[in-house]
Amino acid sequence: MLQKKSFLFAIILFFAVKLHAQVPDSIPPFHKFKDYELGATFSRDSLNKDHKQVFILYDAGCGHCQELGHQFAKAIPELDSLVDYYFIAMQEKPLVEGYINMFAKELKNYSNVKFLHDPEGEFILKFHPKNFPATYIYDRKSSKLLFQIDGESKVAKMLPFLKKQEE
Repeated sequence: MLQKKSFLFAIILFFAVKLHAQVPDSIPPFHKFKDYELGATFSRDSLNKDHKQVFILYDAGCGHCQELGHQFAKAIPELDSLVDYYFIAMQEKPLVEGYINMFAKELKNYSNVKFLHDPEGEFILKFHPKNFPATYIYDRKSSKLLFQIDGESKVAKMLPFLKKQEE
């Protein structure tokens, strides 16, 4: 029953956001996420300002989300270690653990990847996604939006923003 309420809440928020909201051009303030592993609150102040930030809103049961998680798991060894990845879901921990173990197990080995719980739909209200999965890549120095995509997506499209850069 709780799962149905969460899903219904997400649908209502999506429609509300679609009516009048645009994707923020810089990382918006947020403070209600929880780290699935540690249980600690995670906010914008928790971000490493020296790294690019990638936020991925996903649903553990979404096929496109599962495929994207799998692609990230395969690509992560080749990606820049100065990029932090935040996989954000509204589902409870057992569903997220199932998602990780079936589609993204390799990501558990990387300290720059975190799985976050969004129990109140704050991500939807702050970032204004239109579909699952929703991916946002922000610059490390300016926190400005570099890339955003809603719905079916491929890691290959994001590689220009995620590969190791020569400085």
